[in-house]
Amino acid sequence: MKLFNPIVFLSVIFLVSACSAETEDPAADEPPRADAFEDVSNFLACTGNPYALCYYSGPGDAIATSDGASQSLPCVPGDSADGATANAECKCFAFTEPSDLQQTIYNFVEVRSILNPVVRDATTDICNEDGSNCLNMASLLSGRCDMDDPHIAQAEHCQFAPVCDYLGDMETGEGQTLYPYLPEATLISTFSLEYSQDFDFGSTSCEDTGTNYAGCMTAPCSDADEDGLTECVCPVYDGPYDIGQNNMQCDIRPNVWSAALNNMSRDVLRDNR
Repeated sequence: MKLFNPIVFLSVIFLVSACSAETEDPAADEPPRADAFEDVSNFLACTGNPYALCYYSGPGDAIATSDGASQSLPCVPGDSADGATANAECKCFAFTEPSDLQQTIYNFVEVRSILNPVVRDATTDICNEDGSNCLNMASLLSGRCDMDDPHIAQAEHCQFAPVCDYLGDMETGEGQTLYPYLPEATLISTFSLEYSQDFDFGSTSCEDTGTNYAGCMTAPCSDADEDGLTECVCPVYDGPYDIGQNNMQCDIRPNVWSAALNNMSRDVLRDNR
């Protein structure tokens, strides 16, 4: 099993590090549901847990994949009692067994997008606001945390983040405890590189489109169905966002994209559209 796909991660590194000269934290004022990030270290690495992947969810119509097939993963927003869009029900990939994983053993939680405030605070207390004091995507990429080396793996900055303990366990069948008051939620939405070679993995910048997006990071999700899919309830946010695929249409109303706000690449993406 591959731990990382180098080509995909080169894309990730470019997108999130192109504007690394920023001196202030542009994501600091964004609420967790905005899924805003500014650095690769923001993505905390977890392993062994079941999870949902909503990275490619959005359109009602099926998206063509590299194998000549297609996949429909709609995100359908609902309306709250006062008429304001509150949440979206998103169809997402589900990973519940180790055999489901083809690309990487790791999945990632964006440190400031943990929707449970108690767990978010406990995680940032140990991992820092930027995730730098825990095992994260940057430390894995750089080799700073070589988990095959027991001496390095025991280093403080290579510790697994507290949030990982709330995501469940594939081996024991333990479910998520991030939302103990939601017994119907058995999976948590995170990020991984699974299916990255099946879709046009990349980034499409969406600004001033008049459309909202679903911030699915750590959203609660249902059991996987017979097709290996789950349904996640993701908060909807109003603001600029980045779709995790190249050359996508931003406005897919009445649906919304599962997306995030990539603060590090926004200026670069805007200049190169």
